[in-house]
Amino acid sequence: MIFDGLDDIPWGELTYAYNGDCDVPALVRSLLVEEEAFAAADELLNELFHQGGFVCTAAPAILPFLVEAAGSPRVPCRPAVLEIIALLAATAAEVAPRWLAPEWPRAWTRARPGLLALLADENPAVRAAAIRTLGDDGDDPDEVARALLAGWPDPDVSVRTDTLLALGHLAGRLSAAVLPETLVFLREQADGADVHHAMYAALALAKALPGRPIRPAPILAGLTAGPVALPHSAFAANDPADVARTVLLGLDGPGGDAVRLALLASPDQRLRAAAVSAAGDTLTRRRVPGLLTALRGCVGGLDDPARALAILAAHARREDAPDADLMAAHLEGPAAYVAVWGLAWSGDDRAVPPLARLLTGRKTGFPFHTVRGGRVGFWPREPSLGELLRPCAPWAGSLVPVIAPHLSAGSAGAFRRALLEILATWAETRTADVARVVPELTALLDHDDRGLAARALGEIGPGAAEAVPPLERLLGADEGQVAVEIAWAHFRVTGDPGPALRVLGPRLGDNHHVARRLGDLGPHAAAHVPTLRLLAGSGDDWTAHEAAHALLKITGEGVHVLMRPVSDLLEGRPSAVAPAAARALTGVGELSRGHLAIIRAVLADDRRHSDRGGVAAISEDLELRALLAERLRQEGGTSPARPAL
Repeated sequence: MIFDGLDDIPWGELTYAYNGDCDVPALVRSLLVEEEAFAAADELLNELFHQGGFVCTAAPAILPFLVEAAGSPRVPCRPAVLEIIALLAATAAEVAPRWLAPEWPRAWTRARPGLLALLADENPAVRAAAIRTLGDDGDDPDEVARALLAGWPDPDVSVRTDTLLALGHLAGRLSAAVLPETLVFLREQADGADVHHAMYAALALAKALPGRPIRPAPILAGLTAGPVALPHSAFAANDPADVARTVLLGLDGPGGDAVRLALLASPDQRLRAAAVSAAGDTLTRRRVPGLLTALRGCVGGLDDPARALAILAAHARREDAPDADLMAAHLEGPAAYVAVWGLAWSGDDRAVPPLARLLTGRKTGFPFHTVRGGRVGFWPREPSLGELLRPCAPWAGSLVPVIAPHLSAGSAGAFRRALLEILATWAETRTADVARVVPELTALLDHDDRGLAARALGEIGPGAAEAVPPLERLLGADEGQVAVEIAWAHFRVTGDPGPALRVLGPRLGDNHHVARRLGDLGPHAAAHVPTLRLLAGSGDDWTAHEAAHALLKITGEGVHVLMRPVSDLLEGRPSAVAPAAARALTGVGELSRGHLAIIRAVLADDRRHSDRGGVAAISEDLELRALLAERLRQEGGTSPARPAL
């Protein structure tokens, strides 16, 4: 009888990846019912795996029943059942022991014979799913590799493809007895006449021998020959339209760059578009100047150039703007928003008219809030409005009058708040231009946005003297960050540290913003140095950084704390605080030889020094490099004229 013993397990006492609010025996038996099977498999996947990260105690208990279901012709969704097992096995191979259900290793050992038998199943979709499931086997990967080699060539192209890729995935765990024959087999296939097999064998070798040069020829030949449908593959792209993109995203290093460079010049529009995406993904992780040159050369031949232009726009800098004319050529058309962005970051005056038009209306086409995505590759998302306009301070004289009408209390809130943040940033370098809206900013001190208005007034400083009466009236009247900003703004405008010390001192330690503002008081805040020293030893990156930066302004100490996130870059640990640390270091009088050596090493490292994804990874890395290069110039040390892209 199928699923014998299913009702004997106390399912309610086990843990689940979701909430466990389900009838496990009923779901398992639903796998036998054609109308219910796929929905049941989906619910089991959610309960047992959800988002991954650990293996729950229900997983080893249910594993024998899932293997039984995967082997039964009565179950219409056998590949979906194997996907559940594959995801659990992959998680078990990755997580620390404390995140692994204690019974999982024994349950997996008992399940292996049934899974190995499925490599010879009549259904090619089941064979392919079984290959993926066994790809993370840790008990005896040699046995899995031998079984895959013995089954070659499978009659189904999806299974053959997955066999090649699985062997590359397994190679790092194979013994000296099996690895040589596996590598010989993959090399034979990479040199074979079948261009499809050759391409995937070359990809498998790249996985099996990380750090070794990738052979671009078979990959280029396979992609140029056109995609092969792989409807059952669990490793490769099922949709032929996605093959080039997924193949290229799996390649790294010089060999992968050679493939991307070649395809950027391909006459095939599909391959060029895939190469653009892959180039973007590569450039979010490391610098490859040759890819930028190739991107510039292929923009004109793309049906939709927006993605390529977004990559180039992310690299644009006022001190280095080779693509300004290219951007200007696309000011009309579907990629116009990218062209404005690229020109703005290039410091090209042709950006001013479209920026002024953009700021005239409330719908700018750019998000009001910054999206801080993780390091998950490339996406051509435009910057936020604040990120777009931050480098545009030199045009404040032209743009501030356009912004002024949107500062009234009746204007759109999110738009007004974004503009207030921009004005505060511009005021740091274009004080006189931003001071033209002091009346509007002063009026906002009686509005919910008074914290942001106070920040802009504080950046203006003495030129905002007419705001003093309302600032004095509001001292200590608010809570949290608003009270901090008002007290700081009062000091910046009047030069009187007393009120700010009375407001900021008791709040020191509440959050890192207080330390930032207290540091601006300089020696006036000397009484708070002991507390700042304690905060500089915090395990929270921002708390430690802001306390150290405040100490630097008050006493000149704290450099070793500011250097910590910069040193972490060499260990592959970028953080959000690193650019702020680099900026703070430009205010340090003299650095030690050791600190200067670290900065030079960071600048020489081609990895992207950013914890963000998308085009933001590029722009943040370039900003950090520019700051560190400037620090070396201040020291009189040797540094490039500008950081290489």
